[in-house]
Amino acid sequence: MIRPATVTDARALAELEVRAWRWAYVDIVAEPEMITVEEREAHWSSDGALDGAFVAEVEGRVVGVVKLGPDADDPSVGRLCGLDVEPAAQGAGVGATLYEHAVTTLRDAGFSEAVVWLFADNGHARGFYERRGWSADGASGTTAEAPELRYRQTLAP
Repeated sequence: MIRPATVTDARALAELEVRAWRWAYVDIVAEPEMITVEEREAHWSSDGALDGAFVAEVEGRVVGVVKLGPDADDPSVGRLCGLDVEPAAQGAGVGATLYEHAVTTLRDAGFSEAVVWLFADNGHARGFYERRGWSADGASGTTAEAPELRYRQTLAP
């Protein structure tokens, strides 16, 4: 089941994100730059952090989260701000379901294109988005001391 995230999910979201980061980015993000449960719980508990956040829940347990909204640099463009799935649920369709929900939500909100930032060395995520028609648009940056690439896609109806 996909539903909007609530403040009561803050701890579960924080723990999920930390497990997902440690699984997916162990060779990309240095240990001192890794997120912590305390940091992420504070984030999810802050005003506005849950706006545009949706969780995938299985048997009452949060197993995935996606956050979306307008892009900070160009509010006419939608943005996938994060898509994390419980490592044990990888490959079970949770990420694909959250992704489809996010794209539909962005499209329904009137966005005709969207962006997502991915770690340059995260071949798994890059492949996930490339298989769905996304491509790097030439923009790059750094998060947690690791290089990132911006991917973009037209959100066709």
